[in-house]
Amino acid sequence: MKSNHIVLTTISEPVMLLQLQKNLQQYGHLDSTLCWVVGDKKTPSACIDLCQRVTGAGLEVRYLDIEAQEKWGERFREFYDRLVYNNETRRNIGYLLAMEHGCERLISIDDDNYPTGDDFIGGHLKTGRQWEGWLVEDRSGYYNICEHLTVHPDRLLFPRGFPFELRGKTNSCALLPADEGVSIGAASGLWTNEPDVDAVTWLNGKVESIEYKGPCSFVLGQNTWSPINTQNTSVVRELIPAFFTIPMGFELPSGRIERYGDIWGGYFLQAIMTGTAYHVCFGKPVVEHRRNPHNYLDDLRHEYWGMILTDWLLLLLREEFRPTSITIVDRVVELSVFLEEICSSHLPTWCPPEVGQFIIETAKTLSTWAQVCNELLGYSHIATA
Repeated sequence: MKSNHIVLTTISEPVMLLQLQKNLQQYGHLDSTLCWVVGDKKTPSACIDLCQRVTGAGLEVRYLDIEAQEKWGERFREFYDRLVYNNETRRNIGYLLAMEHGCERLISIDDDNYPTGDDFIGGHLKTGRQWEGWLVEDRSGYYNICEHLTVHPDRLLFPRGFPFELRGKTNSCALLPADEGVSIGAASGLWTNEPDVDAVTWLNGKVESIEYKGPCSFVLGQNTWSPINTQNTSVVRELIPAFFTIPMGFELPSGRIERYGDIWGGYFLQAIMTGTAYHVCFGKPVVEHRRNPHNYLDDLRHEYWGMILTDWLLLLLREEFRPTSITIVDRVVELSVFLEEICSSHLPTWCPPEVGQFIIETAKTLSTWAQVCNELLGYSHIATA
C-alpha cells in the first residue's frame, strides 16, 4: 500500500506528469507514490496514453474517465450528483479514492504545476509530523505568503482569496514557541513563474514570480490564516474529510460563482482544525506554475461573487464558528449546520436570495460529503486535542 497519493484533475493532456515522474525518480519516491488523474468531459484521449506512458516509466498513474467516475458514483449517488462536470470539483473523487486506498498523506496539484529542483514528495513528507519550531502569528489574523516571493515588476501581491479589507498592508507578525504536541496537518508549497493571484491583480498588469525567498518551512498559529488552494498542497490522512473543494458553477445574478471552490475549502479546513493539534505549514516544495491560458475578464466575472462574499464569510467563521466535536468528520457536519444557520440570520441585506440558496446547497453538499467519508473510513478519525 502506497503512502503518498497525488490527485489532479485535467481537461487537457497533463504533460507535467513527465516532469513529476523524473523528480520522483531522482529523489527515490516512485515506490511510495500513487497518482490519481481525474478526467472530465473535455479531457482528450491523449491523456490516457500519457498516463500509461508515465506508469511504464515507474510512477503509477490511475486515470479516471467519466465512465469510471460514474460507476464509482453509483455507490454514493446523493453526493456524486452534486459534483458538476468540467469543473475542478471532480478532484474530490480522487481525494476519496486516495483515502479509500489507504494513503497516509494526500497531495493535491494542478495540471499546470511543474516540479522544480526541489524534492517534491520530500517537501510534503513534513505533513503529519510534529513541529517543534516557532509559530508565526500576525496581528491582523492573516498572513500574506506572497511576501516570500521575489516578483517582477516589484509590487505588493496578495494570494487569491486574501481578504480585501486587509490588502495594501504588509505582514506584522510575531514568533511564538509551539506548544508540545503541535503537528503539521497541511502543507502548502509556493510557486515560481505565475503566482496564484486573482483576476483583479492580473488585470493590473502581468507579474512574474522570480523566486521563492522564504524559509523551507514556516508554520502559522491557529489564530492566523492564509488562503490555501489546491496547487501543491498536502494534508495528512486524518484531515482529508476537512479538505473539500466546494462545488462551484451556481447561477447567481451577474454570472456563475467560480474559482473559489478551493479557497473556501482551504478556509473551511483551517476553521475545522481550530482547537486541535493540527497547524498549516507553508514554504517548500516550490513548483513552477505555467498557467493554462486565461481570459482575465472572464475570470473577473467568475470570481466576482467569491471576492465580495469571502470577507463576510471569514468574519463569521472566525468569530462565530466554534467546533466542539471530537472527530474531524463530525466537525464537517457542524460546519454544514453553521452555514445553514448564517443564511437565516447573517446574510447581508445586499445579497440576492440566490446567494443564500448557494450557501444552503454548499451546506448540504458538505453533509453528504461527510456521510461518504464516514462510510469509507469505517471508523472515526480523532481531531487531535
